[in-house]
Amino acid sequence: MKTKKKLTVALVGNPNSGKSTLFNNITGAKQHVGNYPGVTVEKKEGKTVHTIGDVSYEITMVDLPGTYSLSASSEDEIVTIKFILEERPDVIVDVIDVSNLERNLFLFTQLQELNLPLVLAMNMSDALEKKGQQIDYPQLSDYLGRPVAATVGNRSKGTDDLLEAIVDCYNRKIESKTMEIDYGEAVEEEVEGLKNLLAKDKKILDTYPQQWFAIKLLENDSLVIDIAKNSSLAQEILALKDKIRNNLKRSLGNDAEVIIANKRYAFAGFVSKLFVKENRDQSAIRLDWTNKIDALVLNKFLGIPIFAFIMYAIFKFTFTCSKPFVNYFESFFEWMSKTATAVIPEGLIQSFVVTGLIGGVGGVLSFFPLVLFMFFAIAFFEDSGYMARAAVVMDRIMRKFGLNGKSFLPMMISTNGCGVPGLMAARIMDNKRDRLITMMVTPFMICGAKLPVFALFISAFFAPKYGANIMLIMYALSVVMALGSAYLLKKLVFQGETSYFIMELPQYHLPTLKGLFLKMFERGWLYLKKAGTILVPLSVIVWAAFIFPQISIDKNIGEKEKASLQLEHSFAGKLGKIFEPIMRPIGLDGRSGIALISGLAAKEVIVSTLGTMYQLGEVDKEETSSLRTKLSTDPSWSPLKGMSFLIFCLIYLPCIVATIVFYRESGSKIKWTLLLISWTTVMAWTASFVTYQGGMLLGLGK
Repeated sequence: MKTKKKLTVALVGNPNSGKSTLFNNITGAKQHVGNYPGVTVEKKEGKTVHTIGDVSYEITMVDLPGTYSLSASSEDEIVTIKFILEERPDVIVDVIDVSNLERNLFLFTQLQELNLPLVLAMNMSDALEKKGQQIDYPQLSDYLGRPVAATVGNRSKGTDDLLEAIVDCYNRKIESKTMEIDYGEAVEEEVEGLKNLLAKDKKILDTYPQQWFAIKLLENDSLVIDIAKNSSLAQEILALKDKIRNNLKRSLGNDAEVIIANKRYAFAGFVSKLFVKENRDQSAIRLDWTNKIDALVLNKFLGIPIFAFIMYAIFKFTFTCSKPFVNYFESFFEWMSKTATAVIPEGLIQSFVVTGLIGGVGGVLSFFPLVLFMFFAIAFFEDSGYMARAAVVMDRIMRKFGLNGKSFLPMMISTNGCGVPGLMAARIMDNKRDRLITMMVTPFMICGAKLPVFALFISAFFAPKYGANIMLIMYALSVVMALGSAYLLKKLVFQGETSYFIMELPQYHLPTLKGLFLKMFERGWLYLKKAGTILVPLSVIVWAAFIFPQISIDKNIGEKEKASLQLEHSFAGKLGKIFEPIMRPIGLDGRSGIALISGLAAKEVIVSTLGTMYQLGEVDKEETSSLRTKLSTDPSWSPLKGMSFLIFCLIYLPCIVATIVFYRESGSKIKWTLLLISWTTVMAWTASFVTYQGGMLLGLGK
């Protein structure tokens, strides 16, 4: 009879070390995505089962945020260190990019001081070989005193060896030891004195590794200082900490954190030089393709055109490949509408099902295949390593507008799915001023929620062959608007110097289909969950706003006239009349205003609202047509008005959830939230006004 054991494993590593790819390969589809309690940093958990003999190990993998250190200076670092200290995982796996061993070992020097079972996943070992280098992993394991497993995450190589090492470490078959990093005689003496004082506090002594705690105190780590403040010896500990820091500054001429970091880097450099060996036979024949490709994609003349071409390729792939699937989904919802009309007796229930649910939700879900293809295409360039280069390329332009390449990363994250994680990603900015500007302009990006709106209007008013071109123009416009806004905000509100941009570029990799499909379906599932939890109830509310209050209508008039009168006297119709004077100069009417207002709840609701609106006006219930067909044949619309609507939708206020996140991320400052609301609204109306009125002057209004 088999014995079952459960263990929790924390995956830790630098960004771009291949940690998430390794996580996906090990856990497959058995993943759960959520948020850490109290914070909005993404939490990923997955399970796998590994059997050795008669023992079956159920391993829960926790993919912690990528981090370069365990200093509590960012939300990601705080989440990582808190999880390790509070949850006490059975094993920690430090995922190391061996092609950049020295840089990655800096994190190891901090992890090993936690005195927890630690395994090293030496990932991207194939990239090291391509550089004509090799490592003797058994010798490295002996030297570091930790189990080592060589892996190639994007090819699923070495995962069994890693699981074996995890289980061995868990069972203590491999005894681990703490590496003694030489911080220098002066630091070591002071650390011993601090450890002796800490040992008098039983709670600290029993909960935290003394060496780690003492070192972190000297580094002025905010998390550890907060813990020390709750100690019964708080005054003594903090006084001694300050005294030691002053002594080290006076005797060694540097702050304690700089001295300690230099010693850690020295250790990492020594280990790297000791164990990374040149393989001259292979280095003579292997080419470093990363450097060769970077010579093109990072070229100051070719970088921007290549980036534009890649974005065009993403949009072309998305619109071309998704077209038959979108057509199928549209036909399916048309069939559902026709069937429901035939089966359900005429009245409020029929209206609710056909107009509120099928017309509203179906209009959005018709474009779900397009969203999936977009997620797949972007995931390909993410996993290949190109998106990091895109940030470097954009840094040259963004710096002229008062930002740097780091600001482009939150924008890309918004494009990859949702504006909310894009706003949260602004935490990577080095100062509050740059962070606020980045958050102010990130909502301009075409997020996954806006994608169905753009897909609907582009397919309704432009020929299919121009779909990718129009989408690229809109994407370029979103970047231009973001940069222009950043420049104005920097000059008018957030004056100051722009911080520098430093980024470690990963090796290029060929993404695995498994990893791409996992990312696509993970983001797609979150999109569907949003449709179920937000879109359905909002569609019902929108339907009710259009259908109530019910009015008495002459039965002798036509269906279209009846629907028009009902719309005019409904709650939504009356609201539309209020906003019509504001919308008319940009080529839109009250109905468009209602759709845009509903989009404040979630941008997909714009499509849902239009679907409900046009379903109410359906003349022949037996001859249903898709929403894009109804839009394209409506004489009150034109390509120019459609473009004006899209530009307004591109720029105006983000959804309520994103606005709340902005408020919280800006430090709960109402003044910045009011600035966001007014700034985006004025910018949206102005851009749409210029587009529509300019188009009319050029004779493009027909």
